[in-house]
Amino acid sequence: MIKIEFTEEDVQALRYERYHHPHPRVQRRMEALLLKSREMKHEEICYLTGISSNTLIEYLRKYQEYGIEGLKEVNFR
Repeated sequence: MIKIEFTEEDVQALRYERYHHPHPRVQRRMEALLLKSREMKHEEICYLTGISSNTLIEYLRKYQEYGIEGLKEVNFR
């Protein structure tokens, strides 16, 4: 399991972007990270958000490397 410590500012930003970002996939990323900030198990996060464990790990790594701004990027084919 990937360990991440979230600042209160990041949690507030995740809460806001979860409902206010215009792209639904970005909203789902924010929700997954918000659940992770509440120390939920990966299996529970995947079940609640409808994503695979590999996708969750991708989100977490992107957050670790680029922060919330990295999660906002929309690069779909």
